[in-house]
Amino acid sequence: MSIFQTAAIALTSTTLLAGAMTETNQTNETQATPTEWVDLFNGEDLSGWTCEGDLSAWGVENGELVTVKPGQGWWIRTDKMYRDFELMLDFWMPEGGNSGVGLRGSSNGDPAFTGFEVQILDTHGQEPEDHTCGSVYTAITAKEMAVHPAGEWNTYRITVIGDVVDVHLNGKHIIDHEQLDSRGYYRSPENPLPLNSRATTGYIALQDHGHPFRFKNIKIRDLSPDPEPAGMVNIIDKDLSDWFAEDNATWANEGGTLIGRDGPGHLFTKEKYTDFEIRSLVRVSDDGNSGLYFRTKPNPDPNNPWPIGYEAQVDQSDDKNYTGCVYNMAWPERGPGIAGPITKDEHWFDYRVRAVGNHIQTWINGVPFVDAHLDKFESGSFAVQGHNPGSVIEYRDLRVLRLD
Repeated sequence: MSIFQTAAIALTSTTLLAGAMTETNQTNETQATPTEWVDLFNGEDLSGWTCEGDLSAWGVENGELVTVKPGQGWWIRTDKMYRDFELMLDFWMPEGGNSGVGLRGSSNGDPAFTGFEVQILDTHGQEPEDHTCGSVYTAITAKEMAVHPAGEWNTYRITVIGDVVDVHLNGKHIIDHEQLDSRGYYRSPENPLPLNSRATTGYIALQDHGHPFRFKNIKIRDLSPDPEPAGMVNIIDKDLSDWFAEDNATWANEGGTLIGRDGPGHLFTKEKYTDFEIRSLVRVSDDGNSGLYFRTKPNPDPNNPWPIGYEAQVDQSDDKNYTGCVYNMAWPERGPGIAGPITKDEHWFDYRVRAVGNHIQTWINGVPFVDAHLDKFESGSFAVQGHNPGSVIEYRDLRVLRLD
């Protein structure tokens, strides 16, 4: 069973979905329930959107999101992340136009490859390929060419649930229940980049590829088993001045990704937290071992390098303390798909940890793991761990929401 299939089981379980909705409402009472359509674009301004390029290259005209300085906007993206969803949007392109819809991409890197891209391209009348309009870029070829001629409006309806994607273009079902599997490459077939190794949750993004484009009627139904609450704050600052290091690991912010090498060692936030929710995309190299510590502090014993606090474990090879467990303190109840790790080395996954009082919970890719009451630590820093010499630890979009 794949990690995505496990997440899809959690999604389709009425009990789990209801629980997720209840918890979401407790976190943010104004957040819509997963069955409601929500406008991602209000037709008036760029509220709810941000950009790693020049945000002024994007604008609003006649209720439409437009590229006002084509070629300078890179990708514009939502300020919230989504795992499972149904997305609708209309797009207009000129002759020769090239753009795309980025899905599950991270805030750094190219969304077409950190997540995946449903292509927008002026290929009316051509035979479908893995880079033509309607295809999942460099991975899944659309069944037919459904895009209208340049100068006409088109409508996408895209559904992503677990490891399955469906795409309708102009009412035609052009990608029908396709798996996000081992297909996919980075720019050329000689550089494989499987879809199932990419981020499992991320932002919705639109691409500025240098052509005047127009978008409207952009809306979403969040079908995630654990929708992201509003107000989460990324804590990976540019120069890591909000952190301090202990021991030997080398840590750096490389293009927005927090990377640890040459463990063992730990990197701590200077800020302390009591009740919170924290989420992050995580990846470790082969035989990698890491941990996301919380309510923690450095160990004053010079002969003991391990911090004092809770550790949300990252380890795919430990039969007892595997990814999703709270190290040596709490484990998931045995159940379908949760008899061990559902993650893999060299594959991105998303970690969620929530601590309110003594109630500690963890999720991996939306699948509940730990749900326990622990009374050992009340407050402290966050820390990331470098463990094995030679391994590489990566954290992206490490975001926190205070709940105290």
